[in-house]
Amino acid sequence: MKIAIVGASGHIGSAVVREARDRGHEVTPVARDASSLGNGVDADVLDRGSIAGVLTGHDAVVLAVKGPETVPAAVRTLIDVLPGIGVRRLLVVGGGGSLEQAPGRRFVDSPNFPKEYLAEARAQGEALDLLRAQGGALDWSYASPPPVHLVDGERTGAYRVKAGDAPISGADTRITIPDFAAALLDTLEEGSFVRERFTAGY
Repeated sequence: MKIAIVGASGHIGSAVVREARDRGHEVTPVARDASSLGNGVDADVLDRGSIAGVLTGHDAVVLAVKGPETVPAAVRTLIDVLPGIGVRRLLVVGGGGSLEQAPGRRFVDSPNFPKEYLAEARAQGEALDLLRAQGGALDWSYASPPPVHLVDGERTGAYRVKAGDAPISGADTRITIPDFAAALLDTLEEGSFVRERFTAGY
């Protein structure tokens, strides 16, 4: 599979690049400054003309960007651009704050949600809303880690995934970044969770 990873210089994006290459996929790492990436491409996902040229010819696009202003704008751009260049598969690496701690009650809306992550979590929730409302021309998936416990660590391969707006439940609700990256690649390879949000954890 030929996969473009937008935001490849970030913590999660770089883990997805490694996982995809380890599985033998043809990977195009994309970042605003790709100088540190092997075979990386400089491109701004918000520049529709340049990003369309970079993403043309790929089987799938993984979006792994951050920033309260960048995330919804990037999703909106790809919703508009990808159908016109013949790319249907989009996997958005989203946040866990918009998962629900109870039906209709998101973690991000709790008064105890950490203020330093509030703007980012709300932006990630807006991106999911955009996909659900306007992403009908794409085979999109939106991946949420656990609400808090996405951690550094080893790749174990022993994670669980499920569709929906509730986090994985159980005694150990964290997941390491390498395992989260592996769950993302599983989703692309299996063609699962199309037009769905899913989450992963132990």
